[in-house]
Amino acid sequence: MATEKFKALVHFIVHECQENPSKLGAIRLNKALWYTDVVSFRASGASVTNESYVKRQMGPVPSHILSTIEELKAEGKLHVQEPKGRYDARKFISLDEPDNAILSDDERDLAQNVLSAVLGYTANAVSEMTHDIIWDAAEDGEEIPMYATLVSETKSLNDEIKDWARPILEELRA
Repeated sequence: MATEKFKALVHFIVHECQENPSKLGAIRLNKALWYTDVVSFRASGASVTNESYVKRQMGPVPSHILSTIEELKAEGKLHVQEPKGRYDARKFISLDEPDNAILSDDERDLAQNVLSAVLGYTANAVSEMTHDIIWDAAEDGEEIPMYATLVSETKSLNDEIKDWARPILEELRA
């Protein structure tokens, strides 16, 4: 089950694109969520949402994205317009103001900056950017631990690094 923060971040990002929902799509939404959590984790040792991410063909995807979208739809906060053509993106339309009390000002600022960067690329390009050594090391459907992103810049992930980072993650989750 997703956290309230994750749900709030999904709604916030969708709402930020309400003037042109066709800019977002599922791939960019997933990558905006991923990069917001990764940047936060790298800067502070904690992600914004504490969401888990799994390897999928187009890059890391939040584990609870589908159920969260369904919850937001059921609450009347979101509408999803399915693609009409082969190359159309799924459109996420915010129907209500997001609850800004759940996310801090810094978290909203971070999400806006990440979203702005993600929207500057095609969906395929932003997807390819997430196909790094961490993504390569995971099996399809396998969780990508957030602590692994700390070593992805080195292009060298081995058991020694995993063993070193695992207690840090466990301490952060406690």
